[in-house]
Amino acid sequence: MRMDKAAFEGHDGEVANFLPGDLEPGHVGAPRNSDRMNDAVTAMKAAVATDIVAVALEAGAITAAQGEQIKAV
Repeated sequence: MRMDKAAFEGHDGEVANFLPGDLEPGHVGAPRNSDRMNDAVTAMKAAVATDIVAVALEAGAITAAQGEQIKAV
C-alpha cells in the first residue's frame, strides 16, 4: 500500500505492508470533512423532527407514543 495522502505530510509517498486481516473497514483518526458535514446534517434533521413533534403534541394531533416513533425514524 502506498500512502499518497497520509495524515502527516512527512509520511506522503511511504510504502506500508499490511496483511488483509490487519485492515478494518472504515476510517480511523481525524474526522473527515464529509463525516463532520453528515453529522451536522443529521443533527439538523433530528432538531427539526423534535420541533415538529413538539408542535404536533401541543396541538393534540399525535400521541406521545407516535411522537417517539417519529423521532426514532
